[in-house]
Amino acid sequence: MSNTRQKRLVGPVISLRTFRTEDGKLDLEKQRRHLRWLIEEGINEGNGVIMAAGGGGEGYFMDDDEWRAVVELAAEECKGRVPSIAGVFELSAREATRKAALAAEAGIDFVQLAPPHYLLPTDDEVFHHFKAVNEAADIGILCYNTPWAMPTPGYEFTPPLLERMLTLENVEGVKWSSHDMHNYVTCLRLFAQELNFINNQPPFVLSIPIKLGMTGFIDGRGNFAPRLVLHIWDLWKSKKYDEYDELTLRMSIDPRLRIRMPEELQWGGMGEGPLARLEMEAAGLSMGPSFPAQQPLSEEFVRNFREGYEKSGVAEWADWEE
Repeated sequence: MSNTRQKRLVGPVISLRTFRTEDGKLDLEKQRRHLRWLIEEGINEGNGVIMAAGGGGEGYFMDDDEWRAVVELAAEECKGRVPSIAGVFELSAREATRKAALAAEAGIDFVQLAPPHYLLPTDDEVFHHFKAVNEAADIGILCYNTPWAMPTPGYEFTPPLLERMLTLENVEGVKWSSHDMHNYVTCLRLFAQELNFINNQPPFVLSIPIKLGMTGFIDGRGNFAPRLVLHIWDLWKSKKYDEYDELTLRMSIDPRLRIRMPEELQWGGMGEGPLARLEMEAAGLSMGPSFPAQQPLSEEFVRNFREGYEKSGVAEWADWEE
């Protein structure tokens, strides 16, 4: 592991949403303007990381040309100002290594690498998938634990695998959540001094990630409310647990419980695009359609989501103007 590179993997990780025109083409001009705005608003070295083609950006729905276009744009705009990540979601290790090499050539700092999951993989198969990428390109690897995407009975990174990952020189961190709280805590207690963990757990765990040594967090709201995620990062760094918990309860948990019952805000689908776009559009950004074959959310869901957005207080932090 590169200690210098690893130190840059801190703060709010902003998974960029991908702008599209109404006829389904990439809107790269707007993508560039939005990214420059984020950097100008303070998402920069030491205060965040920018991710292109992540899950919230629908990276696994893009064709090769689209993926390369958004990754190269991010590399160009982020270089020298903010660390950058490219999302890689591939069943084929050969395809994953090809994309990692393209990202490295473009100037991207890290790849967020998901394990393959057509059938349930073994630890050996996951390790060798990551090993292939490690050997193919000089680029930092953020290992992405994705238990929700795995076939039954599910697959997660566990201590034996993370121990092996430490032997790969380009592995710098883990984007971390778990369906098993014992595994969640155990891996942090064992490896938080050696790997940078980026929190991807639901907000119900409150300030536990800070207390257990995580170095940053995923927050899609940073796309339209960078002041909010930078405020959260300040609370995180200063270990203001009570203030952090109060903010999390008010903005992320209470709206679901006190505005609408949880069963009225259920959503399921093949990708994050519709929900990620709704969040952006509620804040005033025109996003264009989701990548196919994702389907629109119901009118009831949209109505409930918008009510929660307005009453949670998040809207007060939204600074983007079309």
